[in-house]
Amino acid sequence: MEGLPGVAQRLLDLAWEWIGKDIGTGLASSSPGYRDKKLSDLGRPLASVLAAAAVIGAASTRDTVSGYIRKLQDAVTTLEMSALRAAAELPRDGTRGDAGFGDLAADCAARLRARLARPQRASGDWSIELPAGGCACELCATLRVFAEDKSRRTFEWPLAQQRRQHVHSRIDAAELPVTHVTRRQGSPYTLVLNKTDALFAREQEARTRDQTDLQWLTAEWKLGA
Repeated sequence: MEGLPGVAQRLLDLAWEWIGKDIGTGLASSSPGYRDKKLSDLGRPLASVLAAAAVIGAASTRDTVSGYIRKLQDAVTTLEMSALRAAAELPRDGTRGDAGFGDLAADCAARLRARLARPQRASGDWSIELPAGGCACELCATLRVFAEDKSRRTFEWPLAQQRRQHVHSRIDAAELPVTHVTRRQGSPYTLVLNKTDALFAREQEARTRDQTDLQWLTAEWKLGA
């Protein structure tokens, strides 16, 4: 019969397997809103797994989790911040230290510092990054070219209804700061795309959030500048 330590390790491994799959699902989404909500919701379960690993002395599981997270794309900071805020509620004892939260905080802080060190968007830079993944058809390729153009704000695109609908859905799914209105004249009708000032507002909001998160990390987890 398997002893209690073995059972605890198996349960911990199953919990991490579930969380790891959900992290991958969230990061693969083309919707930033869904991705961030998914990752934020996984923060507390992740903190629980790391804390449990410390309690039963499962250093290998802790290291596996930490190594996996360090290799992920930058959007994982949403997950890290959520987990670290949950961990901040734990008692300040050896368990909290053994769980690897300090390393997680250091990785998150390094990512935030790197983002904040990038030059801020110039006032005339209208380029938009279309999220990776999703469709790679010729319509989406054309949409990407328009989105990434720094100087172009408007695109008038004659398209049949089904093709217009595909572009509508891609813009909505990616939550791009682009209006998309059909001008019902001529044949085919023309899809009019227009980049909006929300592009600049969103980036400023993200920068402010990164600054606030970095200040909290530095204070809560005693990180150097």
